[in-house]
Amino acid sequence: MSKDAHTNWDDIRFVIAVADHGSVAAAARALSVNHATVLRRIAGFESRQGIRVFDKTPRGYVVSADRRALIETMRDASVALGQVDQMIDAERPSLQSGIRVTSTDAFCYSLLGPIVGRVADDIDGQIDIISGNAHLDFGRLQAHITVRPTLELPQDLSGEWAGKFRFGVYGGSRSADRWLGLSGPLARSVAGKWMRDKAAQTGISGNSFVTLAKVAAHGNYKVLLPVFLGDPWKGLHRLDVPDDLPATPIWVASHVDFARSGRLARARKRLAEALIEEHDALMGVA
Repeated sequence: MSKDAHTNWDDIRFVIAVADHGSVAAAARALSVNHATVLRRIAGFESRQGIRVFDKTPRGYVVSADRRALIETMRDASVALGQVDQMIDAERPSLQSGIRVTSTDAFCYSLLGPIVGRVADDIDGQIDIISGNAHLDFGRLQAHITVRPTLELPQDLSGEWAGKFRFGVYGGSRSADRWLGLSGPLARSVAGKWMRDKAAQTGISGNSFVTLAKVAAHGNYKVLLPVFLGDPWKGLHRLDVPDDLPATPIWVASHVDFARSGRLARARKRLAEALIEEHDALMGVA
């Protein structure tokens, strides 16, 4: 390698793709380019750097034993470069780089939609609401901000406390006696643990509080729901508020690598303030 053979950082994604997929054809499909492009980029990289990265075997391309550490360093560099782009994107107040806000379907349905409508003018750029109970990859910025109900944030997230909410037991009628169960991520939550300890097994369960509320409202069932969802739901009656199920904290957070972004910090602060203003609905106060 000559002193002028600078690394073309775009080549790294081609090298990593071949290392991951084991063949030029598979890497080309993953990168949505043609076979010849991958061959050219790999050959060009090896020629400019004066090293051979891959052994060509009957089973495909295999990383040379003495190049594995190089591949891992390339992965680290690729992630770091991606994060630079993401941090710049997080700061850029334009419609093309909107802020992606994610939360559970219950929060999006009952609270987050109306709140975003109210505070949108205070937040720079477009807001994209992503509803779902599965956690997204914040390190890759599948979302910028999460409104997350949890006792404490995981180490990779940082943000603002935004109040807390309670659960209630609801029924489609005041005599409802058959429980609806919680499944998926809900089964692993504090509410799911309470259900395992207190409620009998049932024939119907769901991974969405919104879906379970609909089922309960149209049958003789009772179900554990956040009070902000259950109280206003037409056809449901609040039967109880369990004293042994503590209120759940709400956090408005971002990945730690982007939490100090001024644009995201301002958005988190405004969303947290708006959630705190919903204290009565969150706690089931009449």
